[in-house]
Amino acid sequence: MKNITIKSILVMAVIALSMTSLSAQVVDSAKLLVNYVPKLAKSNKINRDAVITDTLQSTVSYSYEISPQKPELNFTTAKLSFSKFNPEVPERFYRNYLKLGFGYPITPLAELSVHNTRNAKYSYGLNFHHFSSWAEPIGKIQKQFAYAPTSDTRLHLFFNRYFKNYTLYSSIGYNHELANLYGYSREWGIPDLYYAKEYRDSIRNSFHHAKAEIGFRSNYTTEDKRFKEDICLHYDFLHTYWKDMEHQVGLRSTFAYDSRFIKISGFQHYQLDFDVDYYLNNWNDSIMVGVEHNIPAKNIDNSFKIELRPTMSFAIKEYHLKVGVGVPILMANDETRYPVYPIAELQMGLVRNILSLYVGVDGQSKYNSLREMLYENPYVKPQLDSLRFSRTQISVFGGVKGNLVKRLNYHIAARYSFVQDMPFYVLDTTCLLKNQYDVVYVDKANVLNVSANISWEAINHLYLNLNANYWGYYIKQDQLEHPWYKPSWELGFEGKYILNNKFIFDLNAKVGFGRWALVPKTSYDENGNIYISSYEAANDLQKNENGERLVKPVLNFGLGFEWIITPQFTAFANVNNIGCQYATNYYAFNNFGVNALVGVTYSFGNEPLKATRKKKN
Repeated sequence: MKNITIKSILVMAVIALSMTSLSAQVVDSAKLLVNYVPKLAKSNKINRDAVITDTLQSTVSYSYEISPQKPELNFTTAKLSFSKFNPEVPERFYRNYLKLGFGYPITPLAELSVHNTRNAKYSYGLNFHHFSSWAEPIGKIQKQFAYAPTSDTRLHLFFNRYFKNYTLYSSIGYNHELANLYGYSREWGIPDLYYAKEYRDSIRNSFHHAKAEIGFRSNYTTEDKRFKEDICLHYDFLHTYWKDMEHQVGLRSTFAYDSRFIKISGFQHYQLDFDVDYYLNNWNDSIMVGVEHNIPAKNIDNSFKIELRPTMSFAIKEYHLKVGVGVPILMANDETRYPVYPIAELQMGLVRNILSLYVGVDGQSKYNSLREMLYENPYVKPQLDSLRFSRTQISVFGGVKGNLVKRLNYHIAARYSFVQDMPFYVLDTTCLLKNQYDVVYVDKANVLNVSANISWEAINHLYLNLNANYWGYYIKQDQLEHPWYKPSWELGFEGKYILNNKFIFDLNAKVGFGRWALVPKTSYDENGNIYISSYEAANDLQKNENGERLVKPVLNFGLGFEWIITPQFTAFANVNNIGCQYATNYYAFNNFGVNALVGVTYSFGNEPLKATRKKKN
């Protein structure tokens, strides 16, 4: 114990002496002159990222597991709420209108269209149209012909009743067409007697046409796997100025079904068309045409047609196929025929919405009725009793169509048909004034038709449309020298421009050429009667070595303008035949040259057709 104490005292004494010596030492300073330039030493990059440890971050560890249980989803369909419209808005979609106009030379125009307002159960209305010309012949050329007023009056009434799955439709109509057989010229040496007012009734060739139909059709779409039908009964009655009459009673029906009997992509459509037509023609016993002589005629004739057309249509993506057969039964002139024809068509979409190709074959049997001939050629002779069926048992067709650009559509088609008993109009050589046409039939005629159509919206509100047609008739010379009055070429152009939704400008043109005509040269016998001595060329014809005549082209150019003053009131002006071409589809039946028409259109129909009843106080 004493040793430890002595050692401790000695150590403390040594430390105290050391501290005393340090505090007593003299501190001296020295100044050194050194040329020092600081420089950075070359460094080497360490290819290693710095690791900074965040001591404040805490790591949480937990355990989890995946549950295979399927969650239950409970949902209900939401009720669709349709947009509500003001009752006045839909009525504007069904406006009525009244159009009145008057033109040169003395051409009144009147149109009326009245329809009921929107209704889910029925629709009804009427359409009326009248356009006529009453001017005396104007111009040096037109004064060579007789006075020939024209009139076109049409009235159409309809009523439709809508049910849940069917629609009942019906309509009645009446047409009156006024025409005159004025196609004889003073240059032929025709006496003034045939231009007098007393003779005007003798060249009249007007007719009345009444028609009616009633039918019902199903409202199912192609997506519905339901039986679909459309059945219609129709009746047409024709009465001419010369008391020739024609009755037609017919049935048009279609039965169809869409299903998936064959399990391929696309659709299958099965259809059966069943048509029945009965024609009854009555002719007057005798007629008086210009002089005191009677022409006997056929009194009555019956024609009957029954036709079945079963077809099947299939679609696989861009390919559509249709196959079937047409089975007509024709009974006319104490003869029965069965001109069966095939039905087939293939459509292929080569480039979607740009180019599609179609080819096919079909046929038809058509009755050349007196009604259809008068609408096509109002200068046919009275008591035209040479009526019969035309039969096309093979007709091959094909074409391409599509869109070149967004607003340009095109369609090019061709058809080659083998026709039996094809009708052609020829000059009636038994007629006194040679101012009417008869009908002849060619046993076998091959007809080629090539057509093209281009519609283009070049810019906004500028619409252009171009049509072209070529016809080639291949007929044996011993049957018919030329296809009389049939054009070889027809070109048409239509243009419309809408400026500021206020002004509408129209331009149209039509050109037709390649028609052949046989023109008689009239002479007089010793009794003063007119007869045909030879054939000669007129000013508007070109003669060939066989004596036939090629009629000069028919040119027709027109302009139209419409000013939308208000949504209900518009004014319009039209000018037709600007080139003043005295030409027509039939020789010596020249048109009236240039003509103009101005008028106004008033639209109405915001209110119901029947005035609402006022409530009694």
